[in-house]
Amino acid sequence: MKVLVTGNAGFIGFHTARRLLERGDSVVGIDCVNDYYDTTLKESRLQELHAAAAETGSPYTFIRANLADRATIEHCFSEHRFDRVIHLAAQAGRL
Repeated sequence: MKVLVTGNAGFIGFHTARRLLERGDSVVGIDCVNDYYDTTLKESRLQELHAAAAETGSPYTFIRANLADRATIEHCFSEHRFDRVIHLAAQAGRL
């Protein structure tokens, strides 16, 4: 199964993407990795996802982008044929 996980550098998105890789799914993660909280932690999570993909042999692609960038999102959906989308991108306290 090919799954898009938005917000995959965040806590819940990271754990979701990792579990999908562990079960053998193909994962495309998208996150803007902004500085709302520690970017070092987010970058570490992304490295862990790449390592999990290498360990499991599951395909993993990361796209560093903001979901508000319509052209990038349209390109993502035209390039990848997703079976599922798990939308976890969010930023508490900001409109």
